[in-house]
Amino acid sequence: MKVLKPVLHVAALGLLAAVPMCANADAPAGAPQIFLGGGVGYNWLNGQPFKDPNNPNHDFSHNHVTWKALAGIRFAPLLSLEGQYIDFGAHNKNSDNVKAHGWTAGAIIDVPIFDSITPYAKAGALFWKSDGTFTSNGSVTGTGFNQSGTNFTWGGGVRFNLMSNLDLRVEYERF
Repeated sequence: MKVLKPVLHVAALGLLAAVPMCANADAPAGAPQIFLGGGVGYNWLNGQPFKDPNNPNHDFSHNHVTWKALAGIRFAPLLSLEGQYIDFGAHNKNSDNVKAHGWTAGAIIDVPIFDSITPYAKAGALFWKSDGTFTSNGSVTGTGFNQSGTNFTWGGGVRFNLMSNLDLRVEYERF
């Protein structure tokens, strides 16, 4: 069975807390900062990613909730490195299902415009795993799969500074 790679789009809203690496309150303004965060998103698959000869009407274009946890380090006002764990949820149609999750590693470039509003772009790699089961006429046909891989990911968004150590991000990512 040949599996076509789906394109997954995620629009997310998340909170980000920046924690200075130095315990000293008098840390220099440009000192690297560790940040932690989480988010909830809305994802959708693009097209029909999987083909089953016993049931050609698979359609996994339904929309689902995504959640993620992230951590990173901001080295300078313009550059951060970030890692994420993302659960893409399960896409179902009748008794067929596909679920996926993954880890990302990437860089973020900030473009400060105002003190409290910062657009940014991000790019990196997604290390993913997906599995699923297909049925035909309500019975398991044995056309399940379990796959993993690595793909390029990119995105962008806007970060709103709410307090000295709390940001709100609105972003779009493509996997």
